[in-house]
Amino acid sequence: MIWLTWRQHRGQILTALVTLLLLGVLLFVTGRQMRDAFTSGGLEACLDTLGTPAFVPIDGSSNCVDLGESFAARFFNLRLLALVGFLVLPLLLGMFLGAPVVARELEQGTHQLVWTQGVGRRRWAVTKFALLALSVLVLGSIFAVAVDLWFEPLNRATGQRFTWLIFDQQGIVVAGYAVFAFALGVLAGAMTRRTLRAMGVTLLLFCIVRFGVAVWVRPELAPRAERSYPVVATTMPNRLVGDWIIGGGGPGVGGIYDAEGREVQGGQSFCEPDRAQECVDEYGEGAMNFEIYQPADRYWRFQVLEALVFAGLSFVLLGAAVWWIRRRLT
Repeated sequence: MIWLTWRQHRGQILTALVTLLLLGVLLFVTGRQMRDAFTSGGLEACLDTLGTPAFVPIDGSSNCVDLGESFAARFFNLRLLALVGFLVLPLLLGMFLGAPVVARELEQGTHQLVWTQGVGRRRWAVTKFALLALSVLVLGSIFAVAVDLWFEPLNRATGQRFTWLIFDQQGIVVAGYAVFAFALGVLAGAMTRRTLRAMGVTLLLFCIVRFGVAVWVRPELAPRAERSYPVVATTMPNRLVGDWIIGGGGPGVGGIYDAEGREVQGGQSFCEPDRAQECVDEYGEGAMNFEIYQPADRYWRFQVLEALVFAGLSFVLLGAAVWWIRRRLT
């Protein structure tokens, strides 16, 4: 079965591997450019000097923030391409390996021969699914490591690696997404019996599940933290630390509150001492900023937990595919 699986799918696996190698070359070249700009532009030295305190003087991180914004703007087009490519590649990797596994056998009628040659349906399915899922996991992990190295300067410059869509492009969750797409494609192929149809179903359901997990599940993977700090103050949160601000404006999710606890407006405001009276007139005496957030040091905890969520979903989907092949296919 191992040799047969390799013979049948070696073209797809080798194509995926070559694609990742070519992508790795591109990431190395562009990543080196970003690292050189990160160092030569003074951003690395600025961040090392600033450190990682939770709060900094209101003007204490402005220089680093300005340098970071300039750095991010310089590589905006590259970041935009990465946003599209890095989000799509795990889906494509899993989908193109997963959807044809069962669907192609059914389309060509070869399943009737395979399952009558001393290899039962369950053994055929379990062995094949396990070997290909492992291949997807390895390829997805290689991709994740390359992307993590590429993103490092941007993460430090912007402090955004924990935010939605940026979080989804890097870390071990990427391998989880790829395996989930593979499992979804396998089950869709078994149920639809057509490769192209299975790919369409995989694409649709993958996007729906990913969106649902990112919006409703991810924020609840750990208890949310809260903090408040005066509007008229000499310090402000250090945004370059990388906290994930879940709520900073709107009813019940943070904003600016007066001394009696009534919401004045959404968002945050930082008033330096020379504008103190102006802010008091606008927000009232004792106005406070209030935020709901996940601390930056929980980043890898969230990565592991979300990866486990998709690993669990993948296991269920592959189990369902084995059951469908044994009980429903003829």
